[in-house]
Amino acid sequence: MMNSRRICPADGSQYKDSAVGLVFMESAAGLAMETSKVESVVRNQARARLNQLKHNKSAGTMTTSCKR
Repeated sequence: MMNSRRICPADGSQYKDSAVGLVFMESAAGLAMETSKVESVVRNQARARLNQLKHNKSAGTMTTSCKR
């Protein structure tokens, strides 16, 4: 095990290389990837909805997602 110190990306603090440090880094990387995936999905859904609204408006119709 190395005794070098690393900077924690979450808060700038330092911690020694250890199993806990490695788990933290893996967890942070995994969370960042999941966050990126969610952002992409939300962005794609928003674009699709905007395109749908533009298409409906140009066709002279307007739809709503309200259910009665």
